[in-house]
Amino acid sequence: MLRADTQNLSLGTRARLLVKFLMYPGTNWISRDKSRVVGMFSQGSPERPIRTLDCGCGNAYFAYQAVRRHSRCVGITIHEWERIHCQQMRSFLGLTEDQLELRHASLETLAADPGEHGRYDQVLLLDVLEHILDDRRALRQVHAVTAADGLVYITTPNRDWQGNADHLRVTRTENGWHVRNGYTFEQLETLLRETGFEPVDRLRFGGLGTRVVTWIQHHVFRSWIDPLTVLAFPGLWLVSVLLAPWRDPHTIFVLARKSRVAE
Repeated sequence: MLRADTQNLSLGTRARLLVKFLMYPGTNWISRDKSRVVGMFSQGSPERPIRTLDCGCGNAYFAYQAVRRHSRCVGITIHEWERIHCQQMRSFLGLTEDQLELRHASLETLAADPGEHGRYDQVLLLDVLEHILDDRRALRQVHAVTAADGLVYITTPNRDWQGNADHLRVTRTENGWHVRNGYTFEQLETLLRETGFEPVDRLRFGGLGTRVVTWIQHHVFRSWIDPLTVLAFPGLWLVSVLLAPWRDPHTIFVLARKSRVAE
């Protein structure tokens, strides 16, 4: 339940956060598709909360969904501005720091702390791996902080999706953009097995509606993508729903369990 604990926020900030909350999981239509993964998050209880790590916590949507399922969540990001925005949203949602702790940290620094080893029952790695050159090392670090039999939730772009073939898809360095255009299921599941995880489920997300809406956002709205998406939301939502039956998977999801010592 939303509790607007906003006493330390300005009126303008509260208004912005309210719009942001109403638009959850965000104006990125691809993220709206993949947000269905939250239905697979582990369910805890007030007496026995789930320990969750959200790597790259973004706008705090997935961390918030974990907390709603009785999780104590730690969200990490390499961007200080992102941590500040998530802190503001945490205050708006009325969550405590005990429920959602936010850190300006990398996966590497977290895994280097022995106190973090084996701590987390579930780790969220949502649209992260495609930004990291040494993905094998990153998964070893995830393995170190995951509890025995813990679960890892991974989404990445579908490598074979052609919807973004009209612009730059990869860069040579880790500069915030993709260093690889996603994975196939076979590539991702092989990588997981080699780093000590057992893939246990897989899903595809995406339909023609999302492709059309994304085209409108990038070719019509352009630099005004966020405000125009908010204003045009009912129409965009209708387009996405009407064209949803035609599958066009832009994202793959793999759920994996920690199974053994990473190589």
